[in-house]
Amino acid sequence: MNDLVLIITNKEDLTVDYIVRQLQRDDTPYYRFNTEDIGTAIDVGFDGNDYQITDHRKDFTLALKNVSAVYFRRPSLPEYTANLSPGERAFLMREAECLLEGMYRNLQNRFWLNNVFDIRWLENKPLQLKLAKEIGLPVPPFCISTDTEICRSFIDDHEKVIFKPLKTGFIDEGKERLGKILYTTRVDKKFISKLDSLSEIPIYLQQEIDKECDVRVTVVENEAFAAKIFSQEAAESETDWRKSNDIPRHETYELPNNIREKCLELCSMANLKFAAIDLILDKSGNSWFLEINPNGQWVWIELLLEYPIIQRIGRLLKQGNKGT
Repeated sequence: MNDLVLIITNKEDLTVDYIVRQLQRDDTPYYRFNTEDIGTAIDVGFDGNDYQITDHRKDFTLALKNVSAVYFRRPSLPEYTANLSPGERAFLMREAECLLEGMYRNLQNRFWLNNVFDIRWLENKPLQLKLAKEIGLPVPPFCISTDTEICRSFIDDHEKVIFKPLKTGFIDEGKERLGKILYTTRVDKKFISKLDSLSEIPIYLQQEIDKECDVRVTVVENEAFAAKIFSQEAAESETDWRKSNDIPRHETYELPNNIREKCLELCSMANLKFAAIDLILDKSGNSWFLEINPNGQWVWIELLLEYPIIQRIGRLLKQGNKGT
């Protein structure tokens, strides 16, 4: 089978289900590669020229030379849980990771949404902040440091300060306990009293902007679908709307032209055809950049506001699959 879209993800990725249905509607051939099945339901081989994926459940073999477009989503590594020590399990997962890395590099000259190496490059928050400032996106004053005295000075210099994780904020407690998420939180006296105990880790502090609402911008190629998220209507969602038990009220929002163009420019700098950008609006209606997720979630935005994001992504993959 020639000219096929390869979807790289895992079995629990519900977002891909929507894209699969769109590809089916568009008669675009695809294969969903659930990477955690490597070694069980799926075998992967490399002969020095090309990789082959053999899906035993579907009785299907795919040579990567027949892939024209790649949708990189959420790959997972095999678990390797049976009768293995932690060290042995870590070794096998590194081996599987190396195999996948080779596949990605073998697909470098294909159409990607988005290329895994571009995603990795822009996932770094300090880099995001630097690039946003360079192109003129307003960024709240911030401090990133392992020096607690510098952190104390920043806190003293700003009336309201928030603490944010530099990466995902997810804390994995292992299989015996549920993991937890570290959300954006206000810096208070209790936080300040514990600063010295945090001296071995980088601390990311940011001036808290008195905000009207949050804004999520979903970029698909040269389109930007913006949604106002009314996070200030409930106490639990004021500093981080993801903490709310209920989804905050959403509205469609027309970005100011200059902000829209800068969002598209930021994506272009990293060769991204898709991204999820988080902004906030202050009480005066000014936009402030918070972060960009090169592989963020977006389905809930479409479901709430009926933006045609699924259709646009499907169309982009179809065009990439045909080499247009």
